[in-house]
Amino acid sequence: FQKNILSIGSETEFNDCAIALFKYQCLNNPIYMQYVNSLGVLVDDIAHYANIPFLPISLFKSQRISCVDPEVFQKSTSSIVFKSSGTSLQERSSHYVYEVHWYECVSQRVFEHFYGALSDYVIIAYLPSYYENKQSSLLYMVNYFIRESNCKLSGYYDFSKEDVPALIKQCLELGKKPWIIGVTYALLDWVEAGALPLHSSTVLIETGGMKGRRQEIVRSELHERLKHALGLPKIYSEYGMCEMLSQGYCFENEEFKSVPWLRFLLREVNDPFATMHQGNGLIKVIDLANIDSCAFIETQDLGSIGASKGLKILGRVDNSDLRGCNLLYQN
Repeated sequence: FQKNILSIGSETEFNDCAIALFKYQCLNNPIYMQYVNSLGVLVDDIAHYANIPFLPISLFKSQRISCVDPEVFQKSTSSIVFKSSGTSLQERSSHYVYEVHWYECVSQRVFEHFYGALSDYVIIAYLPSYYENKQSSLLYMVNYFIRESNCKLSGYYDFSKEDVPALIKQCLELGKKPWIIGVTYALLDWVEAGALPLHSSTVLIETGGMKGRRQEIVRSELHERLKHALGLPKIYSEYGMCEMLSQGYCFENEEFKSVPWLRFLLREVNDPFATMHQGNGLIKVIDLANIDSCAFIETQDLGSIGASKGLKILGRVDNSDLRGCNLLYQN
């Protein structure tokens, strides 16, 4: 599966991998198998990925979503459990990842698909609220990027105390590109405190969401504020979550792009079985990197997909938890 997934080069290859993984997970993931059976779906009747049943993401909070026997998982030296962000009073999602090295591989392949060689960058992280969640998949990914960049300047920084322009200058003097990833509320606090402009080559990723620290704003307004304050031509965003091993990145027009093994689909809000490739609706994700959990997930995020196939995040379904690291609301 791993080899085939990373070598997908066409719609046919994606569909073949999706159907094969669907059949595998129906046989080996008890919760997903029970869910598919409860819908009366016959596995062998599914010929296209759009018709595969998508597991509600809320089940990651209450059920063990895994194709690996609990005892085998526990004995493995490469297994890890990622948990979503949230307070102690909230029920948090758990993602049972059997091979953490696979997550490292996937994350790096996604990064390099969009930005080029990881070794060309200095990884600069400003993620204050994530330090409290030691089981954060984002924190694990950033730690891995810092290590693999093999640069003494890569690391975690407190922008409220750091001379960031001077840090960027050091990066450029080493012949490296600065790649900043920051949690949204902290970036806004920083620029409002008087942050100085950065070199135009700086890649700045905002993770989205205010974590209850500030009022939510639309992504376009956020990006304009950051661009104006920092003198950058573009601000980037990441779409990822505890339940996904792959990430999407936003480059322009507030649209998230995906790698070949990741697909964003939609369903009508009032019809759980109506899959759409364009329009507005509830976001469904096919992340084929989720080999040992579930690759077919119905999120609680509202989105829009246009002719360009890019995904815009519109918000969340009413009464769903504030979770993840990527959502800004339309007020």
